[in-house]
Amino acid sequence: MRQIAIQSKEWIVESFLDLLSVKPLNTITISEITENAELDRRTFYRHFKTKEDVISYYIHEEAEQCAEALRHNNKVLDNFAIAKTFFEACNEMKEMLLILHKQNLMYLFFVELNILMPKYHYELPVHEVLPIENGDFILAYNIGGLWNLLIKWLADDCKKTPKQMAEIVVQVFSVQQI
Repeated sequence: MRQIAIQSKEWIVESFLDLLSVKPLNTITISEITENAELDRRTFYRHFKTKEDVISYYIHEEAEQCAEALRHNNKVLDNFAIAKTFFEACNEMKEMLLILHKQNLMYLFFVELNILMPKYHYELPVHEVLPIENGDFILAYNIGGLWNLLIKWLADDCKKTPKQMAEIVVQVFSVQQI
């Protein structure tokens, strides 16, 4: 039974992203999503309350995979490794991010990013670098920087590779001596 629930959730996400790629969010109905996924409308409400919840779920699942990649990284995590992993994850969900960007819905991604990044950051060995009294502020600043680089990357049609984006992050930190 659990496998069926997982599969129906995935079908809802796929259906919604398909519709979102061709229609504005406010014109998509729950009925359209479920019809496109060939599911009953009640199935949607078993898993989600709103259309935005579908996006949040998708982003959360993708972020979990990114966090796993960081956790299983055996080398010392530095700004390059973290940024590269972040942009690799973004590259994996590039299609969805481009849809959100096109629809002016990137704030949904930003909300999830601000929830998830601090949680994952403090699980990583790199958190010892940040002074405890200012760590949250420094992390918020870094998230904002990654966010703006991500927006620029999307606006530029993702032409740079995750490695090139990580090199840019390292460049930013090297000239950012306060």
